[in-house]
Amino acid sequence: MRASVRTLAFLSFIWLALCVASIWLILKNTQSVGLALLSVLAIFVLGGLAITLIALFQKISVVDEQQRRLEIFQSEWQATQDSLKQLLSQRDQLGLLVQLLHHFVLATTRQDILLTLLKELPPFLWLDRMEIVAFDGTVIYGAWDASSGEISIEEVSNQGESRLPPWAQERTIRGISQTFDALLVPVVTDESVIALMKLTRSREKPFSTDELRFLEAVANQTALALERVKLIAFLENLSITDALTGIANRRHFEWRLSEEVERARRYKYPLSALLLDLDHFKQVNDNYGHQIGDIVLQQVAQRLKNSLRRTDFLARYGGEEFVVLAPQTPAERAIILGERLRQVIAESPITVADDLQIRITLSVGIAVFPDHAQNESELIGAADAALYKAKQMGRNRVCMFEPELVKGGGKNVRA
Repeated sequence: MRASVRTLAFLSFIWLALCVASIWLILKNTQSVGLALLSVLAIFVLGGLAITLIALFQKISVVDEQQRRLEIFQSEWQATQDSLKQLLSQRDQLGLLVQLLHHFVLATTRQDILLTLLKELPPFLWLDRMEIVAFDGTVIYGAWDASSGEISIEEVSNQGESRLPPWAQERTIRGISQTFDALLVPVVTDESVIALMKLTRSREKPFSTDELRFLEAVANQTALALERVKLIAFLENLSITDALTGIANRRHFEWRLSEEVERARRYKYPLSALLLDLDHFKQVNDNYGHQIGDIVLQQVAQRLKNSLRRTDFLARYGGEEFVVLAPQTPAERAIILGERLRQVIAESPITVADDLQIRITLSVGIAVFPDHAQNESELIGAADAALYKAKQMGRNRVCMFEPELVKGGGKNVRA
């Protein structure tokens, strides 16, 4: 601003000098005062016009500078607004991600994880439809549609996988990809694609880069959650499964026994307990070794399992003893079940190798709640007493508990 004032003062000084010089030359050459005064007036008018033009140009220059600064300010304001919107969006995304993690921590099954995603993601991302397929283990398919607002989750058998939509059979992609009408988001571990999400939204609202980054984070957390649920299921199965035979162990049986007794008491139906013991199993171990004995136990467990109903529960009670819980089974039907189990073991020898077959039998003791017992321990005690009677009567037979057996002591015979 000071430079402009100095320039204007310098030009004013030159203009005054030219005016004085012009007046002097006119007086010298014409000797006419009137003409000199008229010349002075013309010079002043022209000077005023020049000053006006200069001032106008300065105003125009100032307006242009202010307009340029306004445009810069508007550009900075817009950038600030965009940054604020991005920060707010990232805040909302972070909040949803934290909420998803909270639900994932509480999830105990893959269905819980899929249900959480189908509830939380569609309204947040303004989706028209969302589908998920989890591949690891039994295939699970879940879907949400904006038209109905309902969520459906179902297990798909191995034979039914061919009925899945074509996109759900794509397991080779490792990153987010855009199809003709939707976005495919794979859930990936180090080994493979364990789940795949399809997100459908109007083409008028394409997914932004920020949303794609958010979905990558969701996919990563989903992969961790699915792996965690898988590990929990494995550990739970390990804790309740007998390592040798693959059926339930005694810990699992005791938990199930308490549950079944309580259910039988509430709904007033009979619950039968069958205690099974292999006859002379010690001789098998002594004659053939414990490894052969383990094979015999494994095959016996498999035969028993294949002979039971879906509602029956089989467990290894300890050593060569097995136990079966048969809900809604009165005494007469429990005897039929016990005979069937006895026969399925006795009817054919256990094939250990091509040149070795071992014939084995079992004894069965049966007790029924509430006919013979009022709680869990009494029920097993009654079945044990009936088993002791079967052993005393020559083995390879089924015996029902009788009250007078309690008077006899009821110790198990282990041979």
